[in-house]
Amino acid sequence: MRIPNDSRWQATGETAGEGGQGQVYLVTDKKGEFEGTWALKALKRAQPGQAYERFCREVEAIKKLEHPNIIRIIDHSPLNADFHYYVMEYLADARPLEKLITSEYNPFCGNALASLVLFEQICLALAKCESPGVGIVHRDLSPANILVRKDLSIRIIDFGLCQIQGHETITLVDEGVGTINYMSPECESGSNERIGIGADLYSAGKILWSAITGLRAFSRENPAFNGKTMREIFPEDPSTWHLHHIFEKTIRRDWRNRWGSARDAVSVAKRVAYLIRSGYPPLEDITTTCPVCGVGEISGFPSSHMVFGNPNPEGVGSYQCSYCGLCFAINYAGRNKRLKERRELE
Repeated sequence: MRIPNDSRWQATGETAGEGGQGQVYLVTDKKGEFEGTWALKALKRAQPGQAYERFCREVEAIKKLEHPNIIRIIDHSPLNADFHYYVMEYLADARPLEKLITSEYNPFCGNALASLVLFEQICLALAKCESPGVGIVHRDLSPANILVRKDLSIRIIDFGLCQIQGHETITLVDEGVGTINYMSPECESGSNERIGIGADLYSAGKILWSAITGLRAFSRENPAFNGKTMREIFPEDPSTWHLHHIFEKTIRRDWRNRWGSARDAVSVAKRVAYLIRSGYPPLEDITTTCPVCGVGEISGFPSSHMVFGNPNPEGVGSYQCSYCGLCFAINYAGRNKRLKERRELE
């Protein structure tokens, strides 16, 4: 497939990727209106009608989404053209998150704050997608569809499977929509569940998990709360354990248990980052390290009844810091109940 000679876009001879239905060429503008190098995504010829519809849907979606974390398009072919394409910004310093995660240099691996910035950027883009008058669900968020620049800013790409409010969903019967292990359960083949912003938030949670661990995501929800929790993967770094607050509202099988808005996700991500920067201990660590000085060990102390009364209420323990001397009471029964509930999430 070649770019027609009468096109305003001149191929540089380099390509930037190829998929099952489209190919991306690096191009320059013959008219000189747009300086520099751009990326032209062309639909391969002799594609089925569904591929054409999806390609047009992708163009329509991206045109609506003017946002710093979403790829920008500057030109596209008319609907009745023989050669279907759109031209988007080309970021020479960007790499797919998929390759970054598995590389030796993964700036997010073990870094809770950097990973939260990544997650927040994704959710800011999703907030644009769900804004009034837009109503777009990407449906295929995965590390392969996120470009990361050297400054760790991102661009979400590939809206070919997106769903636009008010439009018929372009999905074949028994066809799953999305990338295995990152797509939400309601996007799987045979599901009759509603597909909304929760589907993209599910994927964003899985992406966050992959970014900080440097691993490909697992297929189901349970591992995030049991064998593959941050506490299990990073036992020496309690700051990462705070990410449970994100996972419990994204990586959930039932979309009703996830956030109903990307704006809620952004708000909590900012709060979790604050907890980490301020040195607050995670729930699992409260009864081992002093939550105030962060240095001393916590243990029961003699004559605690002189401070808190005798006896303590059922399920409540009295503790003292070995370093700063702080005395306080903890409802450890309530804490243990909450920890148990966390492990039972799915």
